[in-house]
Amino acid sequence: MLKQFKLNIYLTMKKILFYILLFLTFQLSAQEKEFAHKLIDTLCSPEFQGRGYVLNGDKMAANFIARKLKEFDAKPFTQEFFQSFSINVNTFGTKMSLKIGDKLQTAGVDYLVLSNSCSAKGNYKILVFDKINYTDIEKLRSKNNQKIFIVLDTLGMNNKQEAEKLMQYKQNQLGAAGIIEIFDKNLTYVPSNMVNNFVSIQLKRNNLPEKLKQLSIEVENEYKMNYTTQNVAAFIEGEIDSFIVFSAHYDHLGKMGNETYFPGANDNASGVAMVLNLAKYFSEHKPKYSVAFLFFSAEELGILGSAFYNQKPLFPLSRIKFLTNLDMVGSGDKGIKVVNATVFKKEFDILQNINNQNNYLGQIGARTPAANSDHYFFYENKVPCFFIYTLGEYSEYHNINDKSDKLPLSKYDELFNLIVKFAFNL
Repeated sequence: MLKQFKLNIYLTMKKILFYILLFLTFQLSAQEKEFAHKLIDTLCSPEFQGRGYVLNGDKMAANFIARKLKEFDAKPFTQEFFQSFSINVNTFGTKMSLKIGDKLQTAGVDYLVLSNSCSAKGNYKILVFDKINYTDIEKLRSKNNQKIFIVLDTLGMNNKQEAEKLMQYKQNQLGAAGIIEIFDKNLTYVPSNMVNNFVSIQLKRNNLPEKLKQLSIEVENEYKMNYTTQNVAAFIEGEIDSFIVFSAHYDHLGKMGNETYFPGANDNASGVAMVLNLAKYFSEHKPKYSVAFLFFSAEELGILGSAFYNQKPLFPLSRIKFLTNLDMVGSGDKGIKVVNATVFKKEFDILQNINNQNNYLGQIGARTPAANSDHYFFYENKVPCFFIYTLGEYSEYHNINDKSDKLPLSKYDELFNLIVKFAFNL
């Protein structure tokens, strides 16, 4: 009887201990998510100018990251946390307005000026080419069209070849002052390191007046040649002098005029927050391998920051045991995708087994190699690496609605724990 009583006490205490540990785990997870929210709120705030190349938005973001790394006692590889390099980029940080008919349009909501556009100011005649009169466009070939904006509209064109022929004029073979493409889908912006001699605009259809006769526009671009930006890099020393590396790009799309900016919560404040969170964790939990934290600029311009890093690495690439690149990790309710999973099968199996044992994520999908984020040049240089992004209902991408208050971080804790355990099992 006494033996059974002691057994019951033991089992009760074990159950209590289990719930205490469960509670503490929950509390720690809640703290990680809260930490991430604060970081993302800061990175997406207007003062960071969309983390682009207007008003030193990239430098403010880089300085913020460096301050956090210093807080966590991470060490720079050189005398400072920054690795500088130069880019060319076209920017729109000042004047921008568009009035079609009597309606003043709102940048980012009603229209986008494409990133390879030049400056323009004045009133312009509008010519619309659609399914009815698109063939008349050829009549403009021998004329001076510098006071004309050409509108291209494929609505109602059932003939795919005709639609494709019309859209060829986006390249402005007719020498117009500008081209307007009517959009039925969401507007998405991509920065450019080139500039054309005309203005390109995407205009939402529901902002198209019935009768288009003229527009008034003021766009002021600044083409920056040899603009100095920077990667940010640090490490925490481990017992073994090989590196586990975590990377994320911190740059985003910047501004469109002096009022509209692109916050970039999911892309990629979420990845920056995760890598900073990992830096904080490994500063408190001594790693077996040294751990490096790399934050790249100019990813949105064509993964330029990571390309430069691979040309001038701060420590030999051969000393990287494994690199995990995190880009757009703000959801996860539908799991994650792992680029390079089909190549590095052993590491992918480790990731899968950890997830199966802990039920962190609904699915971990495998992808073949792809040149779609900062892992790519490491992969090309024979560095074992993954690129991880989350899957979910959240769909804001390269627009003004990718905001911190909308980002769910629905599986942030689970992904964080998965990555930590993966690092300890390599």
